[in-house]
Amino acid sequence: MHRIGIGPLAKFISLANFLLFGIEIGTRCFIGEGLFLPHTQGTVVGAAAIGRNCTIFQGVTLGAKEIDMAYDERVRPIIQDDVSIGAGAKVLGGITIGSRTKIGANAVVIQAVPPDSIAVGVPARIISKANEQR
Repeated sequence: MHRIGIGPLAKFISLANFLLFGIEIGTRCFIGEGLFLPHTQGTVVGAAAIGRNCTIFQGVTLGAKEIDMAYDERVRPIIQDDVSIGAGAKVLGGITIGSRTKIGANAVVIQAVPPDSIAVGVPARIISKANEQR
């Protein structure tokens, strides 16, 4: 609705979504097809963009590090394709989470994560990359 110029209706739908499902989704966030939200309670989607076939579990926050009432996409995360974000994780700031990455439950991600990685902890650190020898 926001992309086709019906901002007030987009905001109304966003409010209804919050009241009915307990999830807050920014009206300007581009979302690719196949987004899966198995449990929506407490989830905040304030990213610049979410790619295709991502899974976001309950209590996840995607957004800016500081208050951003103008919804500046430069200070919001970009989630690429096939990413899984565990329950309670926080992904904050103008960073990119690479394709096929897994973010562990309750991780706090404040730096970019390359594709095919696993990031866990507070602050999040990368514990596995696809190109590493095992």
